[in-house]
Amino acid sequence: MVDRERRITRRDLLRRAPAAGAVGLSLPALLAACGRGPEQQAGGGASPSATAIPTGDLEGTSIKVSTYGGFFEENFAAMYPAFTKETGVEVESVEQPTSEVWVVQLKQAVDSGTPPPADISMLSGVGIQRAINGDILATYDVSNLTNADNIAEGYIRTTDDGLVTGVGNVSWYITIVSNTERVPESPTSWSAFWDSEWENELALLRNAANSYLLEITATLYFDGYDILDTEDGIVEVMTKLQEVKPNVKLFYRDEAQAQQAFNTGEVSLGQFYHDITTFAASQGEPLRSVFPDEGAVLDSGFWAVTRTTENVGGCVAFIDYFCRPEVQAELARTLGTTPTARKETMDLTEKEYEAVGGPGPDAALRPKYEIYDQFEDFIDQQWTEMMLS
Repeated sequence: MVDRERRITRRDLLRRAPAAGAVGLSLPALLAACGRGPEQQAGGGASPSATAIPTGDLEGTSIKVSTYGGFFEENFAAMYPAFTKETGVEVESVEQPTSEVWVVQLKQAVDSGTPPPADISMLSGVGIQRAINGDILATYDVSNLTNADNIAEGYIRTTDDGLVTGVGNVSWYITIVSNTERVPESPTSWSAFWDSEWENELALLRNAANSYLLEITATLYFDGYDILDTEDGIVEVMTKLQEVKPNVKLFYRDEAQAQQAFNTGEVSLGQFYHDITTFAASQGEPLRSVFPDEGAVLDSGFWAVTRTTENVGGCVAFIDYFCRPEVQAELARTLGTTPTARKETMDLTEKEYEAVGGPGPDAALRPKYEIYDQFEDFIDQQWTEMMLS
């Protein structure tokens, strides 16, 4: 997917589709456009390296695995006992905040020499790049993953030397989510966030680097992402985004916080994750997810190993387990996430896949990951002053 993404122009990635609900979608089409930002860059951690990692005798060992909270973490945790039964590795499930916040906590633990809060973390495209930059990830040879061939192109991130820094596990969409008891008919455009009708009603992600509100605003009001290539352009976009602030009741830190607010009707409308929303709705919560006319935001989660973990073998065995087609298909069916395994390896029906992909990647907005690396400090400062103050 990395090479395919490089062949897709920015204009192609910003193509808009006039669809608000789920329609048919083939998995090959999705995988052709779901690379994760600046892939294949040099990675962190110096150990372990290209040597074989023992994963055959792990009985009685343990690892800590962190994922995003709420239904997401609950459903992943429900899958861990099967891994433990097969390998003997006990898994402690840990709720983490957003990737960007979590990477800071991992970095602090690595630098101080204290045990990391998790041995394996699920990191977004921006999060894993910051973890690589911070030199906090272990690297290992891809030959240690016996199921790597099942994973679609572009989902295995490597260093320049070909060592693995992260393995894509799931992809997801950020959509317009509403409480059906508060909102009889959902808007179908991101522009609704600027509408005074929703004063003190919105829930938005708290950080610039995981909300992708800059990309949404640039798409709506500046004809695409080019304006985000300079600091002056970023400020101009953020100034427009400031107009949304009177409508924001909650800038949420993590999924668990937002899920509760949406479920109870504390907030009426906002941006949230399609997979979590559809699962919650299936459990009776009064929620709906709508793919906006301008496109939902497509992002992914990568398994990454903290380089100071004491159980590298258990971590690699765990990641390898989640590369299995049957595990990937189960995640799609239970969480509503988009698989990273190649379609032909799984038994998902077309109808099952349609439920998780909406109108597809050609209609999606793709994060402009590079700005959160190139302008990290500038964006963080401006965001704090202009959006959170």
